[in-house]
Amino acid sequence: MLNLLIFESITANLKNIKKTPNLLSQKDFMSMKMQGKAMVDALYSDLKHIKQLNTTIGKQRFGETALDFFSETISKIDLVWVIAPESNGELERFHIASKKKLWIGSGLQAIRLASNKLETKKYLKSLGINNPDEITFKSLRKKNYTKAVYKPIDGAGTTDTYLIENEKNIFNTLSKKRSCFFLEEWVEGTAYSVSLNCKFSNFEILSINKQYITSNHEGKLFYEGVKPVENKMFKKLYETIMPTISLIVSNITDLRGFVGIDFILKENSQISIIEINPRLTCSYVGLSKYNKNNTAVKILNSFEINNLI
Repeated sequence: MLNLLIFESITANLKNIKKTPNLLSQKDFMSMKMQGKAMVDALYSDLKHIKQLNTTIGKQRFGETALDFFSETISKIDLVWVIAPESNGELERFHIASKKKLWIGSGLQAIRLASNKLETKKYLKSLGINNPDEITFKSLRKKNYTKAVYKPIDGAGTTDTYLIENEKNIFNTLSKKRSCFFLEEWVEGTAYSVSLNCKFSNFEILSINKQYITSNHEGKLFYEGVKPVENKMFKKLYETIMPTISLIVSNITDLRGFVGIDFILKENSQISIIEINPRLTCSYVGLSKYNKNNTAVKILNSFEINNLI
């Protein structure tokens, strides 16, 4: 019997969260909390059917930090499956705190790269992979941008992310930009994500999902969920994105387990990669039902944990 810990950083810490954390709006925080709970519930629903696993959902005690919890718990478990954003180095810290227990997820190299959205952008461009231009004063002198996205360098989802319209507002935002934020061009098209199971030497596409993103009168962007695409659209998108996904996975070699990649499908059928999530995302929810098999088993098999029933 193997002991597996699920740890989701918000729902594990509810006893210690008195109010909305600093730098998060109430709506952003409630959205992240609901997303966290949905992912934990979906993952646990899959894992509880595996007879060889004893699965525990991590919960911090009052006054206990996440790292204190890990320090006390880690000796009692064999596998760690963490659901946490890259923000503020959370995912990286949990990986290090797992103390070489079998980590069901991406390695430190992939986590560190994907946690920095600006460095990810530069690296993808070095591979010839299309993604939105970073907007700087220098690039503004070369190209007129009518729409831009203002986002945190280490953000997750749409947290603290804004749509900026017209060149004057883009210039003003750039002038007041904080060092931990950047601007990139707004790419017109339809937002999608692809869910992967990354193995040692290859990968499989688990689903392709349409994303629903809205904005308010201030341009604040909000994530409103995803839905797997129909078979006809899946086949079309599969052929379009496969070369790009293969290039990403072959170059970021320690992307492992469940990985989500967000992209825009433009009107000319070209794609633009928005970001890489080296962890479980909301696209996991409902995936086992969609694929008619246990997704958690597939992912554990990719870490050579076999013969699970």
